[in-house]
Parts: sequence; C-alpha cells; structure tokens
Amino acid sequence: MGKDPASSALISMKWLSAGLTFVNLSVVCGLLLGMAGSGLDERSAIFALVSGAAFAVAAYLGTSDTAAERKKINSAVVEQERSKSGQQRPESVMHEGTSPAARRYRHLWLWVMAACFAVFAVRAFCWLLYIDGEQLKIQSPNNLGDLALHITFIRNFASGVALWPDNPIYVFSKLRYPVGIDLFNALLCLVHVDLIRGLVWIGLLASLATFYAFFRWAGAFGVAGFLFNGGIVGFQFFKTLKFLDYQGDRTIAWKSIALSMFVTQRGLLYAIPAGLLLLWHWREKFFREDVQGRHPGPLPFWVEVSLYASMPLFHVHTFLALTIVLIFLFLFERPSELNFIVNVARSGGTTGIGHLISQPAMWPEVFRNAPIRSHVGTVLAAALLPATFFVWLTTDHFHAASMLEWHPGWVQDSGDFAAPFFRIGPANFTTSSPVFGWVLQKAWNGVIAPAFQFWLTNFGVWAPLILALIALCGWRGWKCRWRWGHKPPEDLAFLLPAVGIFIFGFLV
Repeated sequence: MGKDPASSALISMKWLSAGLTFVNLSVVCGLLLGMAGSGLDERSAIFALVSGAAFAVAAYLGTSDTAAERKKINSAVVEQERSKSGQQRPESVMHEGTSPAARRYRHLWLWVMAACFAVFAVRAFCWLLYIDGEQLKIQSPNNLGDLALHITFIRNFASGVALWPDNPIYVFSKLRYPVGIDLFNALLCLVHVDLIRGLVWIGLLASLATFYAFFRWAGAFGVAGFLFNGGIVGFQFFKTLKFLDYQGDRTIAWKSIALSMFVTQRGLLYAIPAGLLLLWHWREKFFREDVQGRHPGPLPFWVEVSLYASMPLFHVHTFLALTIVLIFLFLFERPSELNFIVNVARSGGTTGIGHLISQPAMWPEVFRNAPIRSHVGTVLAAALLPATFFVWLTTDHFHAASMLEWHPGWVQDSGDFAAPFFRIGPANFTTSSPVFGWVLQKAWNGVIAPAFQFWLTNFGVWAPLILALIALCGWRGWKCRWRWGHKPPEDLAFLLPAVGIFIFGFLV
C-alpha cells in the first residue's frame, strides 16, 4: 500500500510548527544569553541554537493536525468497506476518505500557484545579494537601503556587542527596531555560516513556510492573493507584455506585498508564516471539531503563547493585527462569567466568593459557557509580560515616538500618492455659498475623488468585492440566526477582525 496522504499533511504542519519554534526560541535564548553575558559569542550561539532545536523537537511532537486525524478515520472506514465488499472502492467512499487538504494537492491551480511562488522565491532570494566580479550587487532596487541596514544589524550582533545594543547608525539612542530575524542570522554567522548563504537560505525556507501557511489557511486563492495583490495598474502587462514591477511607480501607494515588503522587511519572513500558523490554530481550535468532538487545538499552549508573545521582537504590526483578532474573538461570546460570579455571590455571599477564589479547581467552571473567551483571556494574560518586555526593548524603554497617529484616509492625501488634478475648489470656492460649498468640497475631495483616483487605481475592484463578501457573510449569519453572545460562524469570526484591522489602518 502507498503512503497515507494524511501523514504527509500531518508532518507538514508539524514541520511548520517546529521550524518556526526553532527560529523563535533560538532568538529568544540568544537574546537572553547575550543580555546575561554582555554579548554573543560562538558558545552562546551554539547553546541558543541547540536550545531552539530542543524546543522545536518538542513542538514537532506536540503539534497535531485535526484534518489529518479526520483523514485517518475516514481512511479506516474506507478500508473496512473495501474489505467487506472485496471490490474496488466506490467513488463516493473515495471522496469521503479524502480530506479537503489532500484534495487541494491535486488541484491544478495549486500547482500553478506553487510554480509562480517558486519562481518568485528563487528570483528574489537566490540573487538577494551576490558577487559580480569585484562588486556586491542586489536583485531588487527596493532593497538597497533595507538590506544594507539589516546586514549592519547582523554584523553588529555578531561582533559581540552588549545586548540590548545602541543603534549602530544613530547616536544617543538604543536600537529601535524589531530585529528578531537579524539576530537569528547573527547566530548563524557566529557558528560560521556564510552571511550571504544564510540570507539566501533563510529567504528560501521562509518562502516555503509562507507558501504552505497560506495554502493551509486559504488554499491556492490565498497564495494568489499574496503574490498578485494590487490594483488596475498591473494590467499594463497586457499592453507591454513585460514582467515589471508596475506597482513600483512613485505615484502608486499599494505596492506589491511580495516585492516591496516580504523581500525587504525581513521580519515578515518569520511574521507572516507564524501569524498564519496562529490563525490556522485558532480556527481549528474554536470552529472545527476534531475526531473526538473536543477542541484541544493543533498547537501546544506553550507554542501558541511563545509565537504570539515574541512577535514584537520580529514584527510589531503583525503583533497588533493578531491582538485585534484575539480581542474580537474575546468579545464574540457573552460574558457569562459575570453571571456565574453574581450567582455565587447571591447564593453564598462573601463566603462563596472567598471559596471560589481559594479553590483554583473551580475556576474553569467560571468560563464553562465561554470557552473562546476563556482561552483567549488566558493567552493574553500569559503573553502580557513577555510581550511587554520585547516592546520595551525595541522601543528604547518606551522612549521611541509612537507609530500611531490620527491620519484618516491612509495616504490618499500624501505627497506623490495624492492626485490633486481632480480636486475642486480654489481658495475662494466657498465664498458664494459657504455651507453648501464646504459640504460639496469636502464630499468631493475627501470621498468621491479619492474613490476613483486613489482607491480604484491602487486596489482595483477589491473594495466592492470586500463589501460584497461582507454582505454575503452577513446574510449567511442572519440566515443561521447568529446573534452576539453565541459562537459566531467561522467566516464572520475572522472577517470582522479583518474589517477592524482595515479600519484601524485607514484611520491611523
């Protein structure tokens, strides 16, 4: 008999969890060792990497895949049917014995996306930094300043500087940057891994992890959304028939995520697959039952907390996005724990409350009717101190200027991204009819004109499609009679946080 496809799916998620845990906890161990020993050296780097590998083995053994478990159960049923009938398996049974994750592998579009992602990854990272004669060259012009900065950080860490270090390019300031992935490359340099090879292999392996994470989260469509995001400006390809970065124009605000962020902002090499792994874990844990009908979740609790709590060390914006998702999940369920505490107070008075506080075994009963709130609250509480510590480190002890500022409209009015030639209203436009003129000017310049000259150009039909998706999911929620306080449908549970993240980014 051939190898069970379920085992491949199971191993794949185990490897993703183990690989991210290895990077994560190697960096954390290296950071703590560097702070305790006033810098990193070869011995501390070896110890950090070995410690990370040990945690990775534990994560590998502790991670499960509920889809693969269901596949195993279905496969057993298929074998029983086959042994009873002695005939070839019926097509319906074969369909039941194939999990959605396994069926996607045979889908044409998946292989097309895999080929496109492979071309992107090889082109972007194999020539990330290369030697041409006596010159060092880079593949992407977007990466000229960023890569030089990251190499500076890597060499600074590898030189044995005391942690947390001063900023190597600005005086009178501590380093104010989430440099987790650069610290990992510094650990590799200290164990004699060539810098360029380390950068290339980290990029390629991160691309593989990102591809598989997107696939498990949203299928081939999710992979395509990452690679081909953008507005109508990309349709110039059909006129020129040339593969160019059309979104790289200085007047286009929405750049290619893959080319302008994934390649240049190295923290995303870790943050994107780690964030998707956490989203996949929460979806499986809260909305998809395993074969026993329970919700243990694919990831061990310590892996979940470590990935989430250390995210500020790698990418702060991803940490904020994940926090918004957790807050939404926390608020979906009605606070039934308050009713429980009130009932205890009514029945037992202060004695009952004291008994509840002194008996930790009773605490799970408080959140028995709110399992999502219970788990999310536990994750947030467990991550509070370590996440605060990492934010404290990367913001120069909270002395860095805030990256949040009230700025509605994103960058539709900023510099080259704005398009003032469609604006109306000279300096004296509102003198004849002040109120009407002011309303018309604000409505046109602030809403109507940007909708066509900024949002359509940058996002294409994305905005109306999102509105249609929200309407469709809302209609489904209404038909299934979902109300706040009850477990939401899976699509709304993650669509509403996504809308919240977009509104948050639109306003600040």
